[in-house]
Amino acid sequence: MRMRDAKGRSSGSGYGRLFNDERLGELFSKAQATVISNGSELERIILSKTHNIDDLEFFIGEIESGSTKIYGDGVYVCTKRVLQKSRYAIKGIEPDLLIFLVQKRRICKVIELKDGDSFDTKKADAEQQHLEEFSKEFGCKVPFTTEYYICCFNQLDKDAIYIGFKKKFEMSHIMTGKELCELLDIDYDNIIQSRKTDAEDNKRYFIEQLLSIPSARKLCEEYLR
Repeated sequence: MRMRDAKGRSSGSGYGRLFNDERLGELFSKAQATVISNGSELERIILSKTHNIDDLEFFIGEIESGSTKIYGDGVYVCTKRVLQKSRYAIKGIEPDLLIFLVQKRRICKVIELKDGDSFDTKKADAEQQHLEEFSKEFGCKVPFTTEYYICCFNQLDKDAIYIGFKKKFEMSHIMTGKELCELLDIDYDNIIQSRKTDAEDNKRYFIEQLLSIPSARKLCEEYLR
């Protein structure tokens, strides 16, 4: 996501108080908003390139009836929002993505998607338990064999993910971003490059905006002398 498109707090932000400068505070507030939005942006990018399910109950009904008019032997993605609207929702447990492989074996991969390559180890145990619980309960309701995964999109080393989550997830339940894209038949490198382009724009925008703030520019000039 581009920082120039984010909305920061123009007044009253903690950053403004931190620097005693509202304009500088707004700039850092925009940076924080961009970081927060990056996770949901990744999901939007993925969904823009996949076959998505708009009505989970209708989808399951079509599969159970053996109809191939709409859903053939392909790969289909259901978001947590679509899941929440269906009778298949499980209170308190909302995985990011459900990926249905409509083939002879009929597999549903339950995915918790992480944008970064760092890990919140305090939540690892709960996340593993929730994914396992959802996979079992959901699997009893649908004509699919369920499998659950933690996916760290920007980490290509499964060992790093395994260790990073304090070994709470077995290796068989760990997925890299590249593997996710291969499953969905989308270009992982293209997504990474697109986000790097945004990062370069963010760097330029941040520096431009920083130098447009008189107090910050004055300090920069002092240090560059």
